[in-house]
Amino acid sequence: MKLVIQRVTHASVFADGEMPGKIGPGLVLLLGVEQGDTLEQALQLATKVLKIRLWPDLKDPQKQWSASVVDVGYEILVVSQFTLFATFKKPKPDFHQAMGGDEAKSLYEAFVEHCRAGSGDPSRVATGVFGAMMQVELCNDGPVTVELVAESTADKSAAADIPLSGKGPEQTKTSRQPKAASAQLRGSAVEGSPGEQEEALLMHQPYLGGFEPSYADAELFARCSGVVPDGMPHLSRWCEHIASYTALERLQWQ
Repeated sequence: MKLVIQRVTHASVFADGEMPGKIGPGLVLLLGVEQGDTLEQALQLATKVLKIRLWPDLKDPQKQWSASVVDVGYEILVVSQFTLFATFKKPKPDFHQAMGGDEAKSLYEAFVEHCRAGSGDPSRVATGVFGAMMQVELCNDGPVTVELVAESTADKSAAADIPLSGKGPEQTKTSRQPKAASAQLRGSAVEGSPGEQEEALLMHQPYLGGFEPSYADAELFARCSGVVPDGMPHLSRWCEHIASYTALERLQWQ
């Protein structure tokens, strides 16, 4: 599953002469669903896109890449885009890699609903018409265009099998960096209340263990009871993000 994300000043989508979706400042999300994609991946991608920081800090505009679409209260336009998985063995594109039919639609709808649930206001999330021929009009702000790809179940299993020793191929070391950070925090700062170490770490990534919530995030959140010291904006934002998950979801983090 793949997202092409554009930061925009405004955008709208048209289908069959009508305009099913229109937004002001926010994100246009082109969502492609691939053969073999799962509900878990759809929810994972929706969670990520609500937290990526593509705007300056609200209180200090000099701090770039500090606020998410939820932080700034902007809108989202989701448009289905099966052509993201086109292949070109010949000049004519081949779309067999894209998932089709009702199965793709159900994952698309699950993604949209998860975005609405996490946006703070469901009306901030607009959509096109799944499977329709559409025309999208937008003004890219920046321009800023980024891509997110959902981690596959196979990738997660492979990562779980890699030893934590840090010895071995360079690829192994790279793939384990977020978990290593998580393990280090478990053994030190997580034992007490959050402080400057976590504030500095969260300035560069959304969670303690990396770019997905981990056991370290859940444990520290439980220890500090969701309360962080004043003067730590990144910790405060982290705390709000962790609080947006249910207790059951936090128990499942590794």
